[in-house]
Amino acid sequence: MSERSPSRTPAPATPSRASAFADEQRETVVAVFDDSARSGSWVPPEHLLAIAGFGNIKLDFRDADLPEGPTEVRPFAVFGNVELIVPRHLDVELNGISVFGKIQHRSAHQAGRKLIDRVLGRPAPSAASDAEEEDEDRWLVVHGWAVFGNVKVTVVDP
Repeated sequence: MSERSPSRTPAPATPSRASAFADEQRETVVAVFDDSARSGSWVPPEHLLAIAGFGNIKLDFRDADLPEGPTEVRPFAVFGNVELIVPRHLDVELNGISVFGKIQHRSAHQAGRKLIDRVLGRPAPSAASDAEEEDEDRWLVVHGWAVFGNVKVTVVDP
């Protein structure tokens, strides 16, 4: 009598973590000993990685067509600079870590007011003609790292 080894059937396929990431929009902008920029009419992905090593990156969101919800930007500035230019009506959540560098949010306006109101459950202002209401469903979440470099968010009038 011959013994048969039990047949091995492959396990059912399950979606992997990699395939889950494939469904998300991702882009990487790199500037090493160089400059790189995104400006004008462009469509940022849901997740944007910006790496500046001894270089500069400028991301201008004034005319960008942002998807609904948060757009995550992860700037890494190592002996370089990453600058994000945003219109006044676009909220920005900025956090990060700097070592011998700077992470900065510059604005002459009350940036982030709508975001704070949304988090605290406050009612939205009733001025329907106010241009600030255009992007209440869109905002940037910036997680920055600066090592001997700078990550700067500059709020400007559109």
